[in-house]
Amino acid sequence: MYACICHAVTEREVAFHATTGAETVEDVAERCQAGTGCGTCVERISEIIESNTPSVRPCVLAAMSA
Repeated sequence: MYACICHAVTEREVAFHATTGAETVEDVAERCQAGTGCGTCVERISEIIESNTPSVRPCVLAAMSA
């Protein structure tokens, strides 16, 4: 299913960007243009990011164990 119809970006693609470091809608937009058209997808992109962002990043774990 498309997350952003204007730029033909799928929910799966947005989830991929979220799991590989995109933490905001702006981060996703820089990577694939999603959310930069009409804007109706911004809320959905945000939800996808939230549900696919690891709660604790590996760098945080490394800092805590040092």
